Amino acid sequence: MLLKDKTALITGAGSGIGKSIAEKFLEEGCTVLFSDISEKRLEEVVGNLNLKDIAYYYAADVSNSNEVEYLIKYGIEKMNHIDILVNCAGIYDGYAGIEETSEELWNKIININLTGSFNTCKQISKHLIERGEGRVINISSVGGLKGSADGLAYTASKFGLIGLTKRLSIDLGKHGVTVNAVCPGVIKTNIRANSQEILAGDGPDMNNGVGVSEGFLQANIPLLRSGEPHEIASVVTFLASENATYITGQAIAVDGGWTAT
Repeated sequence: MLLKDKTALITGAGSGIGKSIAEKFLEEGCTVLFSDISEKRLEEVVGNLNLKDIAYYYAADVSNSNEVEYLIKYGIEKMNHIDILVNCAGIYDGYAGIEETSEELWNKIININLTGSFNTCKQISKHLIERGEGRVINISSVGGLKGSADGLAYTASKFGLIGLTKRLSIDLGKHGVTVNAVCPGVIKTNIRANSQEILAGDGPDMNNGVGVSEGFLQANIPLLRSGEPHEIASVVTFLASENATYITGQAIAVDGGWTAT
């Protein structure tokens, strides 16, 4: 087991990529605190697992620093400490360009996708520094590596998340903590198909293979298919494990070769 006796906090764990990461961590022997903005979603996911004392949940809005403070405290109280933080909470703004992006939309996307990760990193850094070890893994996007037709605010938030990752790796490296970003490409989740609903409420993650045309896959993805959430989870698990002790400050694309085209 790659993560035996480790503990992790995973945001956006109510569905999609975050849920897949959390379940993979459990398979690898990790105790996991699932977090999401929707308590109902968490109750369903963790309740179905029926894993007492190794799977916990706590609903929090990561864009609210006070809620994040209580989230971190809850995790330390339940698991005694936190070894790994995975930031997967986020929303998607469709294909909104500059003309369609209102200040309200911009602020909502940035506050959740970028400020939310800043909040969790800020709150947990002291704990990881005191322990002298740890892992922080931020789920960015291919949209944070290259300009694309994704929404303006979403693209900016994902570029910003990579910048946060790289700078934080410098701050925490001397304390034995690695900080990396994983950048999914076209992944089979529901986020784009339901983007308007998500913006009206809340949503778990950002990348989606649902509704992507075969023409797009043929023209842009060398592997000619969308990815699966478990393929992101496997890379995150590797970065969280002892096999990745000398990797930090990196933004790793898991995109079927999209960034190679």
